[in-house]
Amino acid sequence: MPPLILSAFQTRKPGLTPAEFKNYYETIHLPLLVSLQGSSFPKSHTRNYVIRTAHDASSSDTSNSNYRASVYYGTEYQDIDYDVYSEMIFEDEKAFKAFEKVMLDPVSGKILVEDQQKFQGPGSLKVVGLEVSEATLRPSK
Repeated sequence: MPPLILSAFQTRKPGLTPAEFKNYYETIHLPLLVSLQGSSFPKSHTRNYVIRTAHDASSSDTSNSNYRASVYYGTEYQDIDYDVYSEMIFEDEKAFKAFEKVMLDPVSGKILVEDQQKFQGPGSLKVVGLEVSEATLRPSK
C-alpha cells in the first residue's frame, strides 16, 4: 500500500510577523505536537515557509500588504495568502487514523487547538491528500 501524503496550507494569525509565526511554529507548536502524538506522529513532517519581505521595514504593519510574498511567476503577491506549506507523510491510512485520533481527542485535541489559536489565523488550515510524489532530477553530465 502506498504512503498517505497530506499537504497543509496555514496562515499566520493577524498581528504576527512571518518570523514570529515561523518561530512559534518551530519552537513551540511542533514540539508540542510531537510530544502529544508520540509514535503516531507522521513518518515525516516537512514545512516550507513562503519567503516574505517587508515592503516598509520601519512599519508596524504585519499584514501581507507589508510582508509581501516573493512571487517569481504567474501571480501577484496579494494572491498568496498562506505562510507555510507543510507535507506530512504517513505509512498508510491506518497510521493517519492514529494521528487523527490524537487530534480529535477531547484532551490532546483541545490543547492543540488552543495552541494553534496563538499563531495561526482563524479558519486558515487547509489540508488535502496527495498522490505519491513524482520527481525528475537534473541529468548528470
